[in-house]
Amino acid sequence: MTATKNLLSVLVLLYLMSISLNAQTNGTNYTDSLNLRIAKVENSLSPLVLTKGKPLWNIEERMKKYNIPGLSLAIINDYKIEWAKGYGKTDNSKDNKVTPETVFQAASMSKFVNAVALMKSRESSQINLDVDINTLLKTWQLNYNKNQPITLRQLLSHSAGLSTHGFSGYKGSENLPNMVEILNGEKPANSDKIKQILSPNEKFKYSGGGTTISQLILMDKANSTYERFLHEKIFDPLQMTNSFYSIEFDKYPDDIAIGHSSKGKRLKNNYNIYPESAAAGLWTTPTDLAKLIIDIQVSLKNEAGKILSKESSNELIKPTLENSNSALGVFIEKENGTLYLQHSGSNKGFRGKFYFSADHGNGIVIMVNGTNTKIIEEIIRSVAMVYNWAGHERFTVSEELDQKDVNLSTYTGTYIRENREVEVTLKKGRLILTEKGKWSSKLTPLNTSKFVIDIVKPKATIEFIFDSNDSVSKCILKQGESTEWIKKS
Repeated sequence: MTATKNLLSVLVLLYLMSISLNAQTNGTNYTDSLNLRIAKVENSLSPLVLTKGKPLWNIEERMKKYNIPGLSLAIINDYKIEWAKGYGKTDNSKDNKVTPETVFQAASMSKFVNAVALMKSRESSQINLDVDINTLLKTWQLNYNKNQPITLRQLLSHSAGLSTHGFSGYKGSENLPNMVEILNGEKPANSDKIKQILSPNEKFKYSGGGTTISQLILMDKANSTYERFLHEKIFDPLQMTNSFYSIEFDKYPDDIAIGHSSKGKRLKNNYNIYPESAAAGLWTTPTDLAKLIIDIQVSLKNEAGKILSKESSNELIKPTLENSNSALGVFIEKENGTLYLQHSGSNKGFRGKFYFSADHGNGIVIMVNGTNTKIIEEIIRSVAMVYNWAGHERFTVSEELDQKDVNLSTYTGTYIRENREVEVTLKKGRLILTEKGKWSSKLTPLNTSKFVIDIVKPKATIEFIFDSNDSVSKCILKQGESTEWIKKS
């Protein structure tokens, strides 16, 4: 009996040891594969269009090229923050390194957080998105055409037709304007009065001024400071412990990024202060913003996240205007049928962007204490490739491409689809695609008939189609979906 007990004890011990060893091996394998992915992301930055044989770029080398002192990012994979990392310095004149806890100015990415907060308030029946905003405001009123009332939904989607694109901030904390002074354009405010310049729902018109009105609505309805409401309803539930607003001076940590110019020079005042909290005033980290993004992704997938219901999150990402990509505090992009959401930010000395999938639980947040945005797009392309994001494709120049024998003037002309026209012109050996009064972009060749439209986002291509007489008869524009445009005779 004793021998049997001893044998059982040995077998149990061996079984437990095998579990432990397997767990250690699996953990080691995961760590190794994660380190490989991180290294691959860091060394796979690329231009919009790749040329075979040319090397990809390293993240720190690109930071030097673009005079970016410091950079921080967080990667979302399968509804989790898989890794976060800091690069470079918080201040070009010192050796303080950027960490995942280093706070940066979110700039206009603040608008996404603001929209979530207002949707949260709506869930408690405090705010209606579709009533006249003057019925929601207590401490200030907007003067506009009463026959066309402006709504909160329009403010959040930049379809209210209001002025004031953005705010420049203040160099110091003394004599900052209050909300009413900002909205009226009264000193000490350094921005103009916010006013109606287009009819509501006429077209998209980006307005940080409209976002600021939404901030006052939240304050009036909640009978609270804006900042306290955000901490209680958003930051605290998600443990966004490194997030605060520009005017909350008691919350400024030591680990803070300093703003820099396009040449990499430190701003003399370190950073500007933004009392326009909803539009531009958030200090945060990529990790904290990723926590909020994941919660929205979870609520889109399931019934509810910690902050919003599935219904509210679906409404958050729905554009207000037809044929618009502007939803509530966020912009939509479709990559070959896959829906992504994004918003960028630009304050003096800071840039940033978040980009995430509505359906696949992946995404990225990037923040820099410089002014160059090219590196942000290069990093997003790298992550999309390494993680094989749905819908994303890499544009690569055909090895057979030789445009020396191509008569580019063959492609020039006007192309028509329904009531829209685009024009292809030739300037200094480059094709240019223009929609008059709206946008213009250079075309980068993939082969002798297919080109990438450089500035258009989400990514887009144009392919010229020849008829039986070897003349261009039409073109196919592809941006998520394909549309056919007929060449004008």
